[in-house]
Amino acid sequence: MKKQLPSILTIFLISTCVIIAGCSVVKPVSLLNLAISSDGYALQSVRYGNQNRQAMDVYRPELASQKTPIIFIYGGAWTEGNKKDYKFIGQALSQLGHPVIIPDYRLYPDVRFPAFIQDIAQAIRFTEKNAQQLLDKPLKKFILMGHSAGAYNAALLVTKPAYLGDGLYQKMQAVIALAGPYDLPLNDPGVKPVFAGATSATSNILQNTHPNMPPLLLLHGQDDKRVFPFHTERWQRVLRQYGNSVEVHIYPKVNHIDVVSGIAAPLRRLSPSFQDIQQFLKRLPD
Repeated sequence: MKKQLPSILTIFLISTCVIIAGCSVVKPVSLLNLAISSDGYALQSVRYGNQNRQAMDVYRPELASQKTPIIFIYGGAWTEGNKKDYKFIGQALSQLGHPVIIPDYRLYPDVRFPAFIQDIAQAIRFTEKNAQQLLDKPLKKFILMGHSAGAYNAALLVTKPAYLGDGLYQKMQAVIALAGPYDLPLNDPGVKPVFAGATSATSNILQNTHPNMPPLLLLHGQDDKRVFPFHTERWQRVLRQYGNSVEVHIYPKVNHIDVVSGIAAPLRRLSPSFQDIQQFLKRLPD
């Protein structure tokens, strides 16, 4: 087993070196991954499409498990991000027995909305078609999970079933969303060029929410200054108005980065995210 860095040293390195840009954790997030064990899972990298960045990493627990695969969508303001930076997510969730799929997707300025949503949907369809090879079992159900812009991507997929199609949409067992900009401001300078041509009807999560959605877990830091907590609070109200099952945690003294980096084994003192995700997953039916 690879030796982990002492957690105090790791926290010091990450807190002094990780910077925020838009909705993303920017390098050197690799410092965090240095502290993460590579034991307990097998990693496979595959392409799900022919376009640049249409590739994904699959973390499969070494011990056979029937637990539901989790598809994690990272953030980055739809302008940056790389699947290899999220080893700490793959490791944490695969240690719970869940296969984890982390897709890259095309980014602005190469593409605009909804191309990155379509890429995630394509990655899920590829996983379903090749599940025996990738997961050693058919894809009977899956869980969507995302942070920041990735949480928005997951939220749009659950609120607009047409992206996946009825058959695949019905396999979505649950959604875990961290610090997403659900009430998307299309006039925001960072959002406007990425979503050029979009309308609230096509892009706003609150306006597309409907009944009979799968259970949701929404997490947000109260001290988040990148994506303010009102996004989660507003979506929670709309979800409940439609009778959907939603669990919400807004953490005091937790910021935009802590809510996701707290999933990593060495950094779990930063936020209760991992514990709440673990308990939510336990409550889902097998």
